[in-house]
Amino acid sequence: MHNGTAKRAILQALQRGPDFSHLASLPSTRSRPGRQLLQWLDQSGLALIFLHSVQSCVSPSPKFPTPLSPEWHEALRERKHRNSARFHDMLREFQRLNDAFRARNILAITLKGFSLSPDFCEDPLFRHQTDFDFLVAPAAVAPAAEVLKSLGYSTPRLSDSQESCFTTPLTHIPSHHDDLYALQHHRQVDLHVSLVESSAWLNLDLPSDCQNHAVPMTVHNVHFVALSLPDRFLTQVLHAFRHSSRAWLRLSWLLEIARCVELHRENEPLWNRVVERAGDSLLTRRAFALILSLANRLFHSRTPCRLRSWFADAITPSLLAWLDHFSVNWALSDWPGSLSNLLLARDFISDSTLRWRYLTGRLLPTKAQLSIASLPSHQKKSSPAWHLHQWQYLLHRSSVHCKDLFRLPLHQLRWRRALALSHSGSCDLDS
Repeated sequence: MHNGTAKRAILQALQRGPDFSHLASLPSTRSRPGRQLLQWLDQSGLALIFLHSVQSCVSPSPKFPTPLSPEWHEALRERKHRNSARFHDMLREFQRLNDAFRARNILAITLKGFSLSPDFCEDPLFRHQTDFDFLVAPAAVAPAAEVLKSLGYSTPRLSDSQESCFTTPLTHIPSHHDDLYALQHHRQVDLHVSLVESSAWLNLDLPSDCQNHAVPMTVHNVHFVALSLPDRFLTQVLHAFRHSSRAWLRLSWLLEIARCVELHRENEPLWNRVVERAGDSLLTRRAFALILSLANRLFHSRTPCRLRSWFADAITPSLLAWLDHFSVNWALSDWPGSLSNLLLARDFISDSTLRWRYLTGRLLPTKAQLSIASLPSHQKKSSPAWHLHQWQYLLHRSSVHCKDLFRLPLHQLRWRRALALSHSGSCDLDS
């Protein structure tokens, strides 16, 4: 892991009771470590909220100078400026989508994105958003698809039981060197028929009546329909959990969950409702234990007592050992992530056949999993640039993956030691 000390210094600045005392030691943005750290901040989604945290909590003075160097301030301010233009551009498209759905009397509930402000994110300007997600009833998938088609979107596969991904024509071949804060070259809308997509090995028990509890929201004068706050919280936790089953998890999602937890920590009716909506399956309770434990270890958020008591008996000694000895390094890893979370497979996938498929898929990813972007076949054949970027991307992903494979024996050795040191008992999320 690159820049481990600097990453921890940034986390300390984002925690409950922030500590800015170590930021002066961040590497120069003109150095290779500095550029790597900036890239990690961008990909983790923390860059803009980190700048806001420093600016809002520190008042520079001759006696107490700013903890960030001028070059760091400038690098982050430039990102904020570019993202502001991107945000307003996406907001206009978001309004166009909602207006079109309303004109056809289609109830399209916004998932994630703009609906996360202010409960999960103080201002959507501090977020980096890539697409638009809407929840619709299965019967509304076809009419919603017609609306999106009239707006210039298309999909290779329409489903009334799974997620359907719509995009506008691709005019720019994606590259891992692209500026994340630039205006979008093409748009993406995902139509969902459930809060979170399940998989063969992560079959989540989800409420199906979210539309009955949807609420109106307004962000920057744009009106839309969103999930109720309990359903939003449930969705964010399970969305983060679903991504945690892969090699990498965007830290801004955990920070947003931590903010919501702190903002509403004493709201007992809310947490009672979250528990009611989440159900009582072991997998869901263990998913909450993992995600809220990660939020606690990284950002010192304090889990509400109602949630802690609800999932306490779902925490296994092995899950606690992984949280104590592996979780922070795994969360701080550079994209595309680390394989050390494979050690948790047995805790979340009880069926040995499904667990073997999951492990095989993680250790030997398919070509589709390593593809830089989806592109129609006729465009691929006529696009040398796409093939070049695809091979560059594939080589980068493969080299990182191979290095992580070589580290697995060391992870296994540390894992055996951690299990030997682990003890029975519940996890104290407020430590």
